This record gives sequence, structure tokens and C-alpha cells, in this order.
Amino acid sequence: MNGYERIMKILKGEKVDRTPMMLHNFMFAARQHGMTMKEFRSRPENMAKAFVDTAFEYGLDGILTDVDTALEAYALGAQVDFPEDEPARVTGPAGKDFDEIISKVDIKRLQSDERIQIYLEAVRLIKKQVDGEIFLRGNADQGPYSLAMMLYGMEDFLADLLDEDRQEDILKLIEKCYDVHLAFHNMVKEAGADATSFGDSSCGPDLISPGMYRTFAKPFHKRLKEELEQKDIMCICHICGNLDKILDDVAEIGFAGVEVDYKTDKQRARDALKGKSVMFGPIDPSGVFRFGDPETVRRETEDVLNVFRDGGLVIGAGCALPPDTPRENILAFIETVVTRGRG
Repeated sequence: MNGYERIMKILKGEKVDRTPMMLHNFMFAARQHGMTMKEFRSRPENMAKAFVDTAFEYGLDGILTDVDTALEAYALGAQVDFPEDEPARVTGPAGKDFDEIISKVDIKRLQSDERIQIYLEAVRLIKKQVDGEIFLRGNADQGPYSLAMMLYGMEDFLADLLDEDRQEDILKLIEKCYDVHLAFHNMVKEAGADATSFGDSSCGPDLISPGMYRTFAKPFHKRLKEELEQKDIMCICHICGNLDKILDDVAEIGFAGVEVDYKTDKQRARDALKGKSVMFGPIDPSGVFRFGDPETVRRETEDVLNVFRDGGLVIGAGCALPPDTPRENILAFIETVVTRGRG
């Protein structure tokens, strides 16, 4: 059974020979291949090489394509900084006022953006090299809520969430961002992804209340899952931080997969998601993978495997690995999953 088969089967609720593994490793992959982040994000050939070579070298079952968290925001006019050897980051809103910002939320801007096209070409190149052998999870950047926040400006956005007079505009912006984001999922799938995914980390309980999640994010997540499902597109949702307070809400949506961060209670997540969504993660990318030693990695990996002894897991880091994650820690993780993972 190869990696593609393992992950496809587990997403369908079928038995596998061992727990599949996938790492959120774009920064690690680039660094390992001697690329700066600028070199990595500027050429599709570089992205493809870093992802594919790393997956084969370590025997990973899946590849998660990612480049930064500013692809959509940049295409829609947000101010973005491009450090030489760090991921791009949003530094300012897409306009001076609401009308200017919302006027830029247009699918055509996404379709014509050079960075978007570089990314999609990388997905195509990866697909040609791993088709049917390694599972390809194509990330569609930021979800509707987080994208709207980036375009609006984080501080103003959070303040206006609490202003009843501004909530109608906020929802209008999220609605338009939803349309663009949905289009991006379709583009990533057409480029060759076996499943798509997205991050909507700004809507987690670490930043807003569960009630706000249910008003400003959950309805759009539910629509996204349903509309993608109609097109036979499996989708994986990632929300950073401690999800304990909204686990039941996220599970209710029924995404194919939910990527869970290390702060979330593993057993609660297992119980909430069982029979509804496959869990991805949840090992700490920094405290365990980067700053731990091989024994720490083995111990944490075994603990997660024990919690999910009945399946329903694609094991990996709960978020992006730092670029300087020690190689020996990655190897300890791989060895533990191969030798102790359960079918």
C-alpha cells in the first residue's frame, strides 16, 4: 500500500496497513534544498522539487503544498512584505476604506495574479511526478474569515466585529471573500490536487469567542464543505490554537479532514471527529519537532498513535514546521510511525 492509497482509504473510512503521515513542511523543504524563501516562492520548478524530493527522501505518504499565508490577500490588493528568507506576510489592508477594499475582492484578480499562477503550476508539476503514489493536498490559502481580516486590517476588523452597526459590512466582505476562496479551491483541484485544504486560523477560540465563530465563520465553512462536496472535492480545514470550545461545531460540518493544533485536547478531538472527519496533526511543530530531541519526538508520536489506535488519523505536525527543524527529529517521527503505526 503506497501513500496515496493509505490517505485515500482513511479519508473514505477504510482500513489501512498503518497510520498515514504528512508534514506541513514547506519552510523545512525549501531550507533542506538550499533555497531561500524568495527562491522557493518565485519559481514553480523550485517549489515542486523541494516538495517532491523531500517526500520521497523521508517516505511521506502525502504532500501538503503551501507557500505562505498571503497568496489570496496579495492578489486582492493587500499590502504584503516579501522577506528574502521568510514567508511573505500581510502588512496592511487593501484600501483606505470599506468601499475601496470590497471593490478589489474580485475572482478575476485572483485568476490573473502571477503568484497564484506560479503556485498552481507547482501543483501541476508535483501531480505529474507523484500521481497515484503520494497523496497531494493542495492548500487554497486562507479561508473567508481570515482573508477578510487581512484585507480589512486585523485591528479594525476585530473592533468592528463588536460594533453592531458594522457587522453587516463585515458579513458582506466575508461573503465576497467566500466567493473568491471557493474559486481558488476549484483552481487548485483542477491543477491536480487529490484534496484541497485551507487555513482559517483567525476564527479560532484563541482569538474570538465561540459565538463569533458561529456567526462569522461556521456558516461559510459549512457552505464551503457542501459546495466542494457537490463537485466531488474533499476538503481539509485547519484552525490554529485550542479548538476545544468549537470542536463540536467543526465536527458537525463534516469536512473530509480537520487539521488540529497541539493545544487542542487530543482525546476530545478524537471523540468529536470520530465518524465525521479524519484528524490531521496534532504534534507541536516548534516545542516538539524543532526544539525537542529524537526521544521527545518518539514519545509524542507514540502518544498520538495510542490515542488514535482505532484509526481516523493522518499524523503530522499541527501547523508549519520551522525551517531549521533537525533532520534527526523528522527521522525519529518517520521511524516511529512506520514501526508503531496501527492499521
